[in-house]
Amino acid sequence: MNEGRPPRPPDPAEVAPQTFFDYHRTVIGFHGTKRSIAKRLVAGDPFGPSTNDDDWLGHGIYFWEYAPQKAWWWAKRRYGSNAAVVGATIRLGRCLDLLDPVNTRLLKAGHDEIQATFAALGAKPPRNANTHKYLDCAVFNLVYAKLGKRGYGVESTRAVFVPFLGGKLPRMWTRSGVFEDSHIQLCIREPANILAVWSVKKDGRYGTDEEA
Repeated sequence: MNEGRPPRPPDPAEVAPQTFFDYHRTVIGFHGTKRSIAKRLVAGDPFGPSTNDDDWLGHGIYFWEYAPQKAWWWAKRRYGSNAAVVGATIRLGRCLDLLDPVNTRLLKAGHDEIQATFAALGAKPPRNANTHKYLDCAVFNLVYAKLGKRGYGVESTRAVFVPFLGGKLPRMWTRSGVFEDSHIQLCIREPANILAVWSVKKDGRYGTDEEA
């Protein structure tokens, strides 16, 4: 009998077969880094995944989809004059695509499970901050682990990021449905899905500025 007890949160993997499937298509992604690493990546060295506790889509290799200038903006902010960007052809494979709203059910199930687990332990779950998404990271990593155990290993995650600046959404104009600086990010969890890598100039074209 469970009278008086809250219902058990659904296992994220329980809804996977209805919401999660293989994408038989490729996209172009752009990855900001520093020059020495960019040269090694183009030469064939593997990408190293990000494993920070606040990665907003969980652990993996991050790309901006079809957005070389955004990748350059990030790289220059992080590495200054040592910044570089590489482009990559990426097969999405088994993709947790959050542009399909039905897939958010997986995240809600993961969130509920984390909340219930920490409550049972009498502890506080991770919390998000403005630019540090600790709770988001924990939820995604839990969902990845749950799906993996059921045989639904996530190869990529795809989501829209809309910045929240100055306490409000950066609409292009009053009540616009278009948001300034919004973009699609990819979190690639299967390195083998990165099919080709090349250098990218500051204007987004193929090659390095050193060659210009």
